[in-house]
Amino acid sequence: MSFKDKIPPALREAIDLLSMIPSYGERSAGRFLYNLLKLDKEERIKIAGVIMEAVEKLRNCKECFIVTDKDLCDICGDSKRNKRFICVVEESQDAYAIEKLGRYTGVYHVLLGRISPLEGISPQDLTIDKLLERIEKYNVKEVILATNPNVEGEATANYIGGLILKRFPTVKVTRTSYGLQFGSLIELSDEVSLEKSIENRKELK
Repeated sequence: MSFKDKIPPALREAIDLLSMIPSYGERSAGRFLYNLLKLDKEERIKIAGVIMEAVEKLRNCKECFIVTDKDLCDICGDSKRNKRFICVVEESQDAYAIEKLGRYTGVYHVLLGRISPLEGISPQDLTIDKLLERIEKYNVKEVILATNPNVEGEATANYIGGLILKRFPTVKVTRTSYGLQFGSLIELSDEVSLEKSIENRKELK
């Protein structure tokens, strides 16, 4: 009998399925599941129920692609938000981290990832075309590239910045800078560093 045959089928299947989540490997999936099983059965059932409800209700905003429970998210649907300013981020959690600061009054655009040839993720796999459409539609004044400060994030920002400057030469394109350590993630950054990186953004030319 092999090692895998000794693992209960339900446990093995759950780990295999959790491993399908992006950035989750077998170890991460196993760690999550084993910790979940430490909780009381009632708590486990409650968590599973909330996750199922989230799966049913949550979707990407039809305009900015942020995770929401509506066709058009509350940010895009807010008439007070300035749609001539778009902050481009990799994932929804990055947008919500910036939104938590309570200072930014523009809108967001979620790429749903970043360019990563090693992972087989190309520009065509992201929402870049939709971003260009929004820039033209709303006569955008500034695009803030707030991708993560790492190799993939920088490459993604440079690629998108080049496209925008070539197609819309009058649009101001800026990149978040000072405040965030290279290699860090926006969603895990402290509020002071994140706010400073936005305030001190640099213009790309």
